[in-house]
Amino acid sequence: MKLYKLLNSDGEVYESAEKGQLGGNSREKIYGTLDCTAANNALGNNIYENYRVFFANESVAIAAGYRPCGRCLKSEYKKWKESQEHPELQG
Repeated sequence: MKLYKLLNSDGEVYESAEKGQLGGNSREKIYGTLDCTAANNALGNNIYENYRVFFANESVAIAAGYRPCGRCLKSEYKKWKESQEHPELQG
């Protein structure tokens, strides 16, 4: 059985029998869809591949301290950005 390496909510790697639903960049602390054009364009860069991580779902990515990608998750990114500009609106 193939095992996949994912990050948990503490940012630690664990092995899973199921693929992650989201990908991320551990250097920039960004998560996004597996078909994100920004991430896929960067995958040709050998350096980026060293920072590629995967998450089971969005709540795990957020708990691990990652933010949404501005390209593939525009709505989520906009909400995140607004919460950074207006912390009093977080809830």
